Amino acid sequence: MTEQTTDRIARLLALVPWLISRPGITLTDTAGHFGITVESLTKDLWQLVLCGLPGYGPDQLIDIDFWDDDRIWVQDPQTLAKPMRINAEEAVALAIALRRMNQIPGVSDKDSISRLIAKLDAVIGTNAQILEISESDHGHNGALVEQALKDELGLEFDYASAQDDQSHRVVMPIRVFSVDDYLYLAAWCEQAEAIRSFRFDRISELSLHAPLENIPGNLTEEVTGLADLTLAPTALIRIDSEISWVTEEVWVNTVNNPHVVLEEGQSLIRVPYLSKDWLIRWVFSMAGAAVVLEPVEIAGQIREIVEESLVRLQH
Repeated sequence: MTEQTTDRIARLLALVPWLISRPGITLTDTAGHFGITVESLTKDLWQLVLCGLPGYGPDQLIDIDFWDDDRIWVQDPQTLAKPMRINAEEAVALAIALRRMNQIPGVSDKDSISRLIAKLDAVIGTNAQILEISESDHGHNGALVEQALKDELGLEFDYASAQDDQSHRVVMPIRVFSVDDYLYLAAWCEQAEAIRSFRFDRISELSLHAPLENIPGNLTEEVTGLADLTLAPTALIRIDSEISWVTEEVWVNTVNNPHVVLEEGQSLIRVPYLSKDWLIRWVFSMAGAAVVLEPVEIAGQIREIVEESLVRLQH
């Protein structure tokens, strides 16, 4: 699988301070520590020696020797001598996200998450107040789902679809995941004879059920957050060259459509979404570089929001 740009950037930022504390370490040992090949490490090092401060003269670039004897020596790290540190806002955001994660039924090793939350709280300081995230409406359902996952039991419930169609389901739970602030249960559905995702707030009359029989044996291997997205609808989106990096996301597919006229640098992508609100926010976050072509309904809704905003600005 092609390496994601964000993964490589994180490694490049961590590489220099790590090497400073280990002068003369070999290329082989360094590559082994970061889980990459020597060839990839060499590309990283060549990338780093081309980086520096504005002006980019010889004395303003990162200076690393690594081509003589298979050993690495950092001569001038510029501004990367110390490991990157998160600021207070980032620490608060991370603490909130971890609290949210700790409340998702079935998440493993919650003790480790709690310890990490405590460490972050210590870093943030006693003056910071973080509201506890509570899902009181889902508390009972969450406890039953967690018990079913732990004891390998089935679940039985009534479900209202997005179109408000009512159905009764008997499922074998696989995992719980969160998308756009909603909790979803991924499960093998007896009625559909396939994996389905059920939004927590649309589940009612939930109860435990005996384990289901005659279901595939590799469900836990097949279902991931990305696999769940394969069940989601997709939007056809035109993007400009300045956000071409989004095509590197594994959940985004580049497509061709001879009926869509593209300008130089533009491309078409398919983006899966589990809620219209998330898709609209995602498009707006691209600052005009992404345009929804399909579904037409969502494209129209985005256009209405833009037009209403322009009217407000004019008044």
